[in-house]
Amino acid sequence: MPGVQPGEQVVLEVEDLSHSGEGVGRWQGRVVFVPLAVPGDRVRVTVVEVKKNYLRARLEEVIDPGPSRCRPECPSFGSCGGCHIQHLPYECQLQYKTGRVRNSLERIGRLGGIRVLPALGMNHPWHYRNKVRFHVMLREGRPALGLYAPDSHTPGYWVGDGTRCRILDRELNELALIIDHLLGQYRDELLQGPAPLISHVTLRRAVATGETMVVLAAGGGRPRLGKLAAELAGTGRVTTIIRQEAARPGREGRADGVEVLYGRGYITDYLGGLAFRLSADSFYQVNPVQTRVLYEKVGEYAGLTGRERVVDAYCGVGTIALFLARQAREVLGMELSSRAVADARQNARLNGLGNASFLQGAVEKLLPRLFRRDGGPDVLVLDPPRRGCHRSVLETLARCPVPRVVYVSCDPGTLARDLGLLAGYGYRVVEVQPVDMFPQTCHVECVSLLERPASSG
Repeated sequence: MPGVQPGEQVVLEVEDLSHSGEGVGRWQGRVVFVPLAVPGDRVRVTVVEVKKNYLRARLEEVIDPGPSRCRPECPSFGSCGGCHIQHLPYECQLQYKTGRVRNSLERIGRLGGIRVLPALGMNHPWHYRNKVRFHVMLREGRPALGLYAPDSHTPGYWVGDGTRCRILDRELNELALIIDHLLGQYRDELLQGPAPLISHVTLRRAVATGETMVVLAAGGGRPRLGKLAAELAGTGRVTTIIRQEAARPGREGRADGVEVLYGRGYITDYLGGLAFRLSADSFYQVNPVQTRVLYEKVGEYAGLTGRERVVDAYCGVGTIALFLARQAREVLGMELSSRAVADARQNARLNGLGNASFLQGAVEKLLPRLFRRDGGPDVLVLDPPRRGCHRSVLETLARCPVPRVVYVSCDPGTLARDLGLLAGYGYRVVEVQPVDMFPQTCHVECVSLLERPASSG
């Protein structure tokens, strides 16, 4: 629109929330995205980006707050990128996530009338994260732990300021403070030219056992980290400490780039009566309370009687596969990461589940081979990464129907795309259950049940 320039201020009404939790309003016919605004707000904003069909703006003032606005619990909300919608009451967060899933199915998947159940939330949606990765950045000449500001690589939250993260496990909050202090204490050992020797620190806690892991991503080895690791081990709060060579974007770190500085190199957690051994790279859900809710829903949708053959595609360290193995005749997991497969096999032995086996490789290659060699399973679980299933996986299901498919997704957009394709191949989407794995954020997990009638195709 002529005359609209970055820096111009306008007043508008916020009508909705976007998929990323930004407020959505309209000004002179164009959509305006406003971070930190909520539906019902009347706000004054500064335009920061002008596109053909939309504007982006910075919130300057809430002139009249909407009825769904609340006071965030964390004083760092807005400057820290860890949370997106802490300014919404929790019931409104659940309604927003349910609506986001429904809208994605209709708009992206072209699936109308799908039964989307209300999102399953938490009784206490705080301090749930059992894992966090802090960046190590220079602050007044010393290495310090922090988190980035939204959509940036600049600090938005410093651990040393004393503000406890409201979504992080309380014990990990205390451990982060200790590590931040030690980084300053060993400043000279940890500074390497203009940047800290350690690039980031990952903390993970097994809630059932209390075991805690610290992973130091660093370019140097034991000699320069030894004193820090020894003092950290002496606090009595840490089970194992690992130095890990930071992975390049999109690639796993080298197996020989991992060094155990203290302890066994892994921690053990229990979930639903099963033990899971977790190494530095093991994928494991970050919300133990809601993970149980999620897996129980997967089990319900799988409908196992003890006679079924199950395939768990994108199985990771085997958590879902092992949950289902107790009710199935046999379960086969498929996973690209060789380290995750090694963990899955170890976890099967740890739990005495001999009817669970695991294959390493790309699902889009392994699944067609399985159908050609042994025929399809009775139940297929799909739990792909955020980008969704490879198109050839879905095309395999078109050629070789599976009676029951359970699709677990962390992204409503790619879920909707894939369910739309499967519906076109003759599958019926029975229902979708959102699960709030990440309260105070815009992210939502879903479990979907699909059936393929015998007469389809």
